[in-house]
Amino acid sequence: MRMVRFLWVPILILLIWLGDVSSATAVNTTLVPCNQVPAFRARQQNAPNTYYYTRPFETYSSELLCGEDGLPHLPLDRLDRAVDVVIPFAIFFYIAGFIGWSGRAYLRASNKSKDPEELEIFISLPLAIPALVQGLLWPLFALRELLSGDLVEDDEKISVSPR
Repeated sequence: MRMVRFLWVPILILLIWLGDVSSATAVNTTLVPCNQVPAFRARQQNAPNTYYYTRPFETYSSELLCGEDGLPHLPLDRLDRAVDVVIPFAIFFYIAGFIGWSGRAYLRASNKSKDPEELEIFISLPLAIPALVQGLLWPLFALRELLSGDLVEDDEKISVSPR
């Protein structure tokens, strides 16, 4: 019963993804190439004449799209531009998961010792190094624990504030 509760979400996602829904494409009408925006050209002319200002402005004017404010924007109406957001998000998500999973693994290992409170204050390297190594593969460990039911707790076992 518990596993069925977790499987309905991926099944629903697959049904929606594979469903016969016509796609609507959003067309960007507000952003234009930066070299065509007067505010961007004014910023470019007012910038100091050094390599660290002129080179980025030259690149922005030929490569990026700007709004009326003269600042470059990242349009996500094309799939090739969406990768510019997905890759940094994936890196951030992996690093945040690594930090969280390593800490979780360390605390679980330290709770098995005779003095867990002391190990929370003074970090033990023999416990921390395996926890860091385990953190590198956190997506696999998280999936394994999710499928086995160890990652989540039953609602009846979670305390709720009486307010």
